[in-house]
Amino acid sequence: MDRQTAEQKAIEILKQVVDALAEKRYEDIPKLAEMEHWTPEMLRDHVAEHLQLCGLSRMDGWTEERAASPTNPRYQQLNFYHFNNGSGLAVDYDLTSDGERNDLTLQMEFLYEGGGLRPVLLDLHVM
Repeated sequence: MDRQTAEQKAIEILKQVVDALAEKRYEDIPKLAEMEHWTPEMLRDHVAEHLQLCGLSRMDGWTEERAASPTNPRYQQLNFYHFNNGSGLAVDYDLTSDGERNDLTLQMEFLYEGGGLRPVLLDLHVM
């Protein structure tokens, strides 16, 4: 699978995971990606705690916008990191609330497996 195809397939899955987070459908996420270190309940509590600490009421769903930050023109909301050994790629996606970054970054891996990708939710943390 070439890099562009892998990124497009990763985006299809990532979009569903981000929307599930925004819609608080945490129980749907294990159907979309492996969660090695998380349970749906742990993820729910983690997101709720972060939103409360930041005074936010919700998270936004997926956005196609990749605008640069006014303070950092090199900023991108979505970043791909292809593994040097050709086994897959990692993705960082900065989550937003009300159209603004909320400091939480979703980190996932997409491993090449049987002609497709195996998605793994690695982390959801403050970058």
